[in-house]
Amino acid sequence: MDLVLLRLSALGDILRVLPAWANLHEAFPGARFRAVVEDRHAFLLEPMPWVEPVLVVRKRLSNPLTALGELRRVAGLVRGAEASLDFHGILKAALIPRLAEVSERWGDGVTKEFAGSLQTHPLPFRHQTRYSQALGLAGAFGRSRGVEGLDRFRPVLAEAELPDPGAVWLQGARPRAVLVPGASRRGAIKRWPLRHWIELARLMKDRWDLRWSLGPEEEDLRSWLPEATGVPAFPRLGFWQLASALRQADRVVSPDTGLLHLAVVLGVPVLGLYGSSDPVVAGLPPGAGRVLRTGISCAPCRERACQRRQCMEDLAPQRVAEAF
Repeated sequence: MDLVLLRLSALGDILRVLPAWANLHEAFPGARFRAVVEDRHAFLLEPMPWVEPVLVVRKRLSNPLTALGELRRVAGLVRGAEASLDFHGILKAALIPRLAEVSERWGDGVTKEFAGSLQTHPLPFRHQTRYSQALGLAGAFGRSRGVEGLDRFRPVLAEAELPDPGAVWLQGARPRAVLVPGASRRGAIKRWPLRHWIELARLMKDRWDLRWSLGPEEEDLRSWLPEATGVPAFPRLGFWQLASALRQADRVVSPDTGLLHLAVVLGVPVLGLYGSSDPVVAGLPPGAGRVLRTGISCAPCRERACQRRQCMEDLAPQRVAEAF
């Protein structure tokens, strides 16, 4: 069997399809799996050596003058596959297996820009988490081959071989928690106010061994936040070293970002701080943790230009501390 898996972006969305991809591999261990992802996210496939990356050059895909040529190039790399499973549901993703003349083209039920019209086996749309959406596609494909149970969630990176992050935790009896105050610039609307993070650290640091996780977007915080709060920050780590450090924690607290979903697939219980994010679509699989939100009338909205951000402002640090 030769299968093509498609998910072009983004980091958190690719992490959310990994459980479905792992289930497919477990069910069909002799199959060839080629995963079409953008070049900037190729590293996410490193813990899954059975996946052959097929890389789309994002700069070419984003340019209207070169996008079609890039899609044709990638289609040529997957031509001859028996079936494709589209975990994205946009026109660019759906065009690749169509141009490659893959005869059996599955879709997960979420289709934009008429992508579903290019699929031979589109699933019906359901309002559900992206985890369930991906697992549902794996389950439906499995059933078409007489295999059940591919729609179950499991933290597929809980036992994955990851690089050693070094001595980033104290050796003691206190439980460990990672605080993730950042989000990408594009997702800045998702950030919890920094003063709330500082208050949460004050409330928790005597009972928990806390660590800040600060990425490139929070580099300015590294110079003062650890000293101001008495909570150390992880050193600058590679992505999979950071994953290894997260996996040693008992809890990860984060807004709806890639690191939240990394913790989910690592098997670390999470507290998700949600404002504008849809608590269903962007939610968590059963048993992975809790979503905390105020539930005010205008949320979720996904309005990136919102200036009030009341949905996050009103989520009190005391409430988050109690949820520990």
